[in-house]
Amino acid sequence: MTVSAATAARDGADPIAGASPDTQPLVAVVIVRPEIPSVFALTEKNVAIDDRYSASRVDIMIAIVAAGGPVVQLSAGHTAAIDRLVNGEVPAAVAALVSVDAADAFPEIKGFKILQLPLSSRYLTPRP
Repeated sequence: MTVSAATAARDGADPIAGASPDTQPLVAVVIVRPEIPSVFALTEKNVAIDDRYSASRVDIMIAIVAAGGPVVQLSAGHTAAIDRLVNGEVPAAVAALVSVDAADAFPEIKGFKILQLPLSSRYLTPRP
């Protein structure tokens, strides 16, 4: 499914269940290991996600694809996503779903890269 088809299938749905149209758009902050140069390098990899973000799973997947990445496996576990990343179990972890301002202020983490992926389809540019 292409990004534009995925966006059309959503039929203008809000990025987060229950969010109002006036809600500031959210950004998925994804922390990746240093050997991951871009979101595209997550092909066929597991990305850790905490249960608290499971309602936004589809939005995160769409954001990854819209950023030029592949469809990845978002995997929840009993251990926190960030712990799974630090322990080397996964190459990336969804660290937070935050406002654009909070994403811009997200601190650097030595030895890791930070990717910001907008969740709202109204901020994504469909590809031809």
